[in-house]
Amino acid sequence: MGEDYLKKIAHATARHEKPYLPSQDTKLLRRSVKEYTGGSALEIGFGSGSVMEELSKNFELVVGTELIPLREQFSSLGGPWHRIIADRATCFRSSIFDLVVFNPPYLPSDSIEDITVDGGGGGVEVPLLFLDEASRVITRDGKVLMVISDAGEIARIETRCGAMGLQFRIIAEEDLFYESLYVYEIKWKEEGP
Repeated sequence: MGEDYLKKIAHATARHEKPYLPSQDTKLLRRSVKEYTGGSALEIGFGSGSVMEELSKNFELVVGTELIPLREQFSSLGGPWHRIIADRATCFRSSIFDLVVFNPPYLPSDSIEDITVDGGGGGVEVPLLFLDEASRVITRDGKVLMVISDAGEIARIETRCGAMGLQFRIIAEEDLFYESLYVYEIKWKEEGP
């Protein structure tokens, strides 16, 4: 999906006018990050900044990336964190973050019309791109926290983790009337990347 994804995102962002507002998935991720501490954390797609705010309580350095942030995302967010315009984590060198978190667009879609919710085919094409970047920038002992919905093809994410030498476990879940949300903790298997 790589280059195709970027073309679709460029088209969709031209129509995008508001940041993703905190919803049940953001709140679930925010509650989940409270249990983690370390030197450095990255949130891919910081949206409202709600999760970065929570991360800043337990991490020395907190960085958030956003593909096309709106002016109000930069001017209204206070706090001891850094905000960077970037696609996922492509601007960072490998193995530098203790924790990477993201609440990617995860709803199944044939096209990317709304960059805040459309996850591509099976609802996992965009989350898998996020996972590829997140696994590249975590330290050997680092972890990734990822929100995913059972509306998508979760088995594809689990299969990709195995193929990449990653292990996963569900650390939080919330059942809504239309979907179940999960937070996956993902890390390198003992034998390494």
